Amino acid sequence: MIKKIISNRMDKIDSSAIRQAFSLAHKIKDPIDLSVGFPEDNTPDNIKEEAIKAIRSNLTRYTPSNGIKDLREALANKFIKQNNLVTSADQISILPGATTGILMIFLALLDPGDEIIIPDPFFPPYRDIALMLGAKPVFIDTAPSFKLTAEQVKRKITKKTKIIFINTPNNPTGAVYETGELKNIAKLAEEHGIIILSDEIYEHFSYESEHFSIGSIYKNTLTLNGFSKAYAMTGWRIGYVTGPKEIINAINELLQYTVFSTNSISQIASLAALNCNPKEMTTRYKQKKDFIIKELSPFFEIHGAQGAFYLFLKVPAQYKDDIEFINEAITHGLIILPGRAFSQHNSYFRIAFGGPMEDIKKGINIIKEMVNK
Repeated sequence: MIKKIISNRMDKIDSSAIRQAFSLAHKIKDPIDLSVGFPEDNTPDNIKEEAIKAIRSNLTRYTPSNGIKDLREALANKFIKQNNLVTSADQISILPGATTGILMIFLALLDPGDEIIIPDPFFPPYRDIALMLGAKPVFIDTAPSFKLTAEQVKRKITKKTKIIFINTPNNPTGAVYETGELKNIAKLAEEHGIIILSDEIYEHFSYESEHFSIGSIYKNTLTLNGFSKAYAMTGWRIGYVTGPKEIINAINELLQYTVFSTNSISQIASLAALNCNPKEMTTRYKQKKDFIIKELSPFFEIHGAQGAFYLFLKVPAQYKDDIEFINEAITHGLIILPGRAFSQHNSYFRIAFGGPMEDIKKGINIIKEMVNK
């Protein structure tokens, strides 16, 4: 009898819903893809030029595990000026992508049996990485408004709660949490001695209000961010986190024994990115969002959609569930993702509008035809 080869922790990962959608999509010629969460834009030229210059200057060796000092200092300045969050270069870790940052943070903080509060819907690695490490995700159902409240959080706190996860603007719903609620959540965390992990990768994509960083009022916050979305640098794999020095030191030690250091060229390019203004991009993305809402609001009750570049919509009543809906969409040449990939619900689907407007218009027309069928 052959022993089981793959570790038990791999049983905790469930990407089957997404794999099924992509598997069907591969059978279709030239599909319209409204599934993947990355911007249509190319990386700005000034960023690419700095990277090329760095390569030619042979800046291609290992960097310190926590990242180059110039970038950490620039990010500290960014946090102070843009987020009203007081930090310093030695309280910042540079990461090979924000998702790797989630793994490092969870490894540093979570023991088996610890609980982490996660608003539902959620970015799948929040749940799956916690489960892999033996921690317990405790979900807060935010549907149908998708707005997190302090009262919801309060009901879920136990003696085992270690982390409250915040993601605003939110993937997959596009919801932006109310500042007053975030302040009340910070008070709850302080009362119970809980760490807040705030994923702010979509901070520049807040269309109706100024972005608020909860770390600006609660010192035991880990603020996670990256360059992928606002600077069209998804393939450069560069993220960063700031927070209490003790936790950052633990993350730095983990980085040393896992990835050793983040890509040197990506770090230098990111310094140039901080001189860019994402406003032009985000203005265009708001126009995309407004177009979709105008086209689909006669057919769907739309909640969230105040930020990021996603809409999370209820599956029309004539369909059994999200899988039936997305399978039919694929037969029409449209790829969208089922809500169950992001939620305990199976009655929603996600549209990503990071792609070209031409594809968005085609995709929305297909959805309208399906609803009117």
